[in-house]
Amino acid sequence: AAAARMVGLSPNLILRTRRADKIYDKTDELGFEGNILFDRMMGSTIYTCTPGEYGRVGSNKLVEHVCDYITSQEGGKPYAIPVGGSNAVGSWGYINAVDELMNQMESSDSHLDHVVFATGSGGTAAGISLGLSMAYQSMGKSCPKIHAVGVCDNPDYFYNTMASIANEMGASLDTTADQFIREAVAVHNGKGRGYALSTEEELDFISQFSLETGIALDPVYSGKALYHFVKHVVENDVESYRDKHILFWHTGGALGIYEKGNDLLLKFSEMSPVKRIDAYGPNGVKETPN
Repeated sequence: AAAARMVGLSPNLILRTRRADKIYDKTDELGFEGNILFDRMMGSTIYTCTPGEYGRVGSNKLVEHVCDYITSQEGGKPYAIPVGGSNAVGSWGYINAVDELMNQMESSDSHLDHVVFATGSGGTAAGISLGLSMAYQSMGKSCPKIHAVGVCDNPDYFYNTMASIANEMGASLDTTADQFIREAVAVHNGKGRGYALSTEEELDFISQFSLETGIALDPVYSGKALYHFVKHVVENDVESYRDKHILFWHTGGALGIYEKGNDLLLKFSEMSPVKRIDAYGPNGVKETPN
């Protein structure tokens, strides 16, 4: 939405929510939490559908519905972007990001054994995987092992999506795109309870990680992915990762933390206490009442 406004376009967004019918009937409100707050600050028009409709009809068809509506009913000229920006154009962004990473690696004179990141629609995974493979091939070096941790769907979905994007980008490969992707990338099923649904263990991990590193992980993408990689991949095969150089690629998503405020409330109360200054007393700070 912000990127659209920066180039003078009006953002139109599709949101899947179980409350789609209630919001339409005015018996519930969409609200202003997390990403929705910033989307609405940008004056986005938000089109809702249920998760069931999204699964049965498919994201591409829903985007087509909205584009047809904008064209026929509003006289607009829409530019369609697929879910997650996962197409050839979107994946070029991560090709550029890999170029930035390689410049950083060259300046630090370090090397990588593994690269890990979250994937939710396949575009990030396609861009990073192709970018790293091309970069290391051009240097005549072995590419680090690439790990994409899926936060939804299943590994085959991501393998197929990445291969499709690679073909769309016109990648010049020695084998089929599908074989290349499956050899270059290990896709892990890290969705846990499901997309944007957190377990108690995931939230504990995110909270502890912020205390130990000062880095905020979101519960939908990066937090869920790193939790799964550490707890289910590394800890199940410790010797394979011992003394290895592992890069976890934080791809953002911090706004998702806001939607988990109630779930994190008790944890925050324990890890971030609030005390009252005793401005005129002898002790400086008042004792917290029981």
